[in-house]
Amino acid sequence: MRAPFVLVVLLPLGCGKLGTPDKGAPTGAAGAPVVKVTKPANRPVRWAIEVPATVQPLQVTPLVAKLSGYVKTIAPDTAALKAGTKLPGGQEPIIDIGSVVEANQLLATVHIPELAAEAVEKAASVERSKAEHKQAERERDVADAMVVASEEMVKESEAGVTRAEADVNRWKAELDQINTQVAGGVADTQTRTVITKNFEAARAARTEAAAKVSTARAGVAQRKAHRERAAADVDAAAAKVKVAEAELARVRALESYTEVRAPFPGVVTMRNVHPGHFIQPAGSATGTVLFTVMRSDVVRVYADVPEVNASKAGVGTAAAVRVPALGGREYAATVTRTTGVVDPATRALRVEVDLDNKDGALKPGLYATIRINAEATDATVIPASCVLPADETHYAFLVEGGKAVKYRVQLGRTDPGTVQVLGRRKATATAGGWEPFTGSEQVITGNLGALTDGTEVKVEG
Repeated sequence: MRAPFVLVVLLPLGCGKLGTPDKGAPTGAAGAPVVKVTKPANRPVRWAIEVPATVQPLQVTPLVAKLSGYVKTIAPDTAALKAGTKLPGGQEPIIDIGSVVEANQLLATVHIPELAAEAVEKAASVERSKAEHKQAERERDVADAMVVASEEMVKESEAGVTRAEADVNRWKAELDQINTQVAGGVADTQTRTVITKNFEAARAARTEAAAKVSTARAGVAQRKAHRERAAADVDAAAAKVKVAEAELARVRALESYTEVRAPFPGVVTMRNVHPGHFIQPAGSATGTVLFTVMRSDVVRVYADVPEVNASKAGVGTAAAVRVPALGGREYAATVTRTTGVVDPATRALRVEVDLDNKDGALKPGLYATIRINAEATDATVIPASCVLPADETHYAFLVEGGKAVKYRVQLGRTDPGTVQVLGRRKATATAGGWEPFTGSEQVITGNLGALTDGTEVKVEG
């Protein structure tokens, strides 16, 4: 009784009257049944892949606190104010769930007293560093001037050496002359004594002038060293200015977190704070989500396509999205993106379809279905009446050597009136590989219930 039960269950698969014996089967002259045969054909097989799906916003972001502080204000709802929205009790419309916001629109402000004080301190530090930098530049300018003055003193001292050398030479010449005159009895020794003293004084002056040159040159070296130190102080002061400015910029950046702004145009779907609330930074055990903003002018519809059809659901594949909650409204689209991998846990490929939702009809969270029309371009098919379902498998009879030989067949996709066959194996074989259909086989169509494996048959016509 088992085979008839399976036969009834599988009839909706498109097998028609598969396996139902005719009331009377014609027989040949020798008593062999007369059968009709057909050959497998190659043609495209088309089918629809329809899977459940879910509508989700294109973007959704929870806005959290970066720093601890107190909620100072909730910003006005500018869209509601423009629309003239009136609230009970004379309330002013402020940002709340359902508020339509623009990108970078202010949602709330946070007060952090210590951060404000630190900003003042860092600004003062920048000014102090700039003043120190100016002072260092002035000291460097003074050092430059002192180097110039020292170099002039060297020049002056060198000129003194030249004058002293000239005096030495003059008194040396006069001393030589007076010595000659004294030897000739022309001049007296007293005059020579005076000239000798003048010569010695000139030599002493020359020595003194040379010493002044050395001293002046040492002064130049000292002033240059002082100038180099002053220049280094200028560089150090400039670096301090940069450090102070960087610290101020850091505090200013932290101050920017006191303004909570919308990351993109969308709708506020959650608000968890009121003015005066103390908020904790993200990542802490009590971190606060202030708002959640959702963008739904474009929605993404995602679904999981079973792996058997995964190759037919690539990016750019035409698709149709149907939404039962909208009266079965259908949207023509294409597959926007896929994960590119089959999830081993679900044996499915995640696909997403983006849909324009300017009218807001597609509410995130709605149930939908995605239909993809698939095609196997070169499938081997036989009429559905050639397949006999039984024992949770499928069989076909082929005419070989004048006999009906029973084969177990692998089925693929069904099409109205036909079925795709992937391979065959003799029914008597319990194992082994599947042989492909070549297209030359004589496949018996109809009258299958009257046949048994090995029955002699006669092909009609």
